[in-house]
Amino acid sequence: MKSVFLHLTKIWLRGGRWVVMMAGLVLFAWCFLKASQNLQDSGSNIPEEERVYLNAAIDTRRDLTPDFSKSVSQPLNDWLPHRTDGVVRPLWPWLAAWSIDADHAKADGRLKAEDQRVLRSAKQCLAGLSLGFLLMLGLAAARTFSIPAALLTILTIGFGVLLPSASVFSPDVLFQLLFLLTWVCCVAALKRNSLWLYGVIGFFSALANLTLPTATSLVLVFIFVSTLRWLWGMIVAHWSHERGTSLWVWRNHWLGMIVLVVCHFITTGPMLAHSKEKLGDAAPFFWRWFEDDTELQRWTATHQTRESLQAVPADQLPSYANYTASHAPEAMKERLSQGGLKMIKSVLQLPWSFDSLPHERGVFVIVLASILILLTVIVWFVAPRAAHAGQALHPETAPLVLFTVLAFVACTLDFGWDMSVLTWGSRHLALYPPLVLSLLWASESLVHRARRRKMRLPVFVMYETVLWALCVLAFMRVIAVLQPAPFTA
Repeated sequence: MKSVFLHLTKIWLRGGRWVVMMAGLVLFAWCFLKASQNLQDSGSNIPEEERVYLNAAIDTRRDLTPDFSKSVSQPLNDWLPHRTDGVVRPLWPWLAAWSIDADHAKADGRLKAEDQRVLRSAKQCLAGLSLGFLLMLGLAAARTFSIPAALLTILTIGFGVLLPSASVFSPDVLFQLLFLLTWVCCVAALKRNSLWLYGVIGFFSALANLTLPTATSLVLVFIFVSTLRWLWGMIVAHWSHERGTSLWVWRNHWLGMIVLVVCHFITTGPMLAHSKEKLGDAAPFFWRWFEDDTELQRWTATHQTRESLQAVPADQLPSYANYTASHAPEAMKERLSQGGLKMIKSVLQLPWSFDSLPHERGVFVIVLASILILLTVIVWFVAPRAAHAGQALHPETAPLVLFTVLAFVACTLDFGWDMSVLTWGSRHLALYPPLVLSLLWASESLVHRARRRKMRLPVFVMYETVLWALCVLAFMRVIAVLQPAPFTA
């Protein structure tokens, strides 16, 4: 019996796991494409928010044919994504503008044939972008994770977040992907702080800020945690004579911070310059200080120029100072707590009804969190002790855990504060992919360490059995997605 098991294990490791993974990816891609085709029809009317982005793309179309007859720098600067009114960011209209004809008229009233074509093309591009990203994510995850963990990653993220977000003409998909890439790079930089990773963090976070407001809270948490790590590294380097196993170099930190900031502001520079010229403020956050979206829309419609904003008295301009002056601390705490609670309910799709689409996101999060807690207990109390560094937890486990917890708390409060104003779209679902990936990442790391410590086989069998059961549950929800039923995020 043991020899048969060893023989099957060799077959699985030599290539069997990749055969299963490729078959799973093919099935996933087919289901994703079928489901996305069911979500393409826009009808004769669209929500006002989609119309705003469509008209912004039409305005951006003229920037794509620069005139270099008089100068080079200004047309080139205008060609880059830069148009913003403080709420609508430039990257998505800039991308959508490539499929718009030069004589395309603004969308007013019922949609015209050319409007339908642009919307259909944009949604197909969003679905294709999502599928391509998920397939690459699945292959990357399969190199490190077990096969069910890799499949579960793309199933939960794809059908729980990206597919419903791709069904509308909005920048939500772009923001969710860029937010996830920024988070992954932050985790990688906390494990090994190569300078190029700081630059990539600055670049991806800048692209996210060019898409939707805003990924700044995630970057600020990374700067805070990495600075604490630098402080600890400097103390250890000067006071301890023992050589560690960490690949995190504390001397790289401040140079890395400079690289991060430079890459960020170079990428967002055209938008900041345009905002300064048009609105008199390079980074206007007027929208954060309204009570609801109706008040925000009324304000934005009236104050779209530098002159109109300068005409507003200083004590009436939406700002943090004026907001705190007119609201009691209890009211601000209540908005923050209620927004955070609304964020949690929306991301975890509470309360669960099990008759709506997409699948109940919170079910997978709670099961994965329970698995992680159980594995932590097993590794800590049951597994044999680590005999060398290869059997121990990663040297940067503490900064990684601190960053993950603080990032989720900060982003939940940040996005939650805005939910009373930015009521449309699914920007807040950007927290779900990092949440799922972090739980699976942590669980797989513990399993790898337990295997190196010669942990008993039944633990791994039960672990992968539960993951395969979750994959089956996810595919069952995929079958439900393919049925002709309403699909909401």
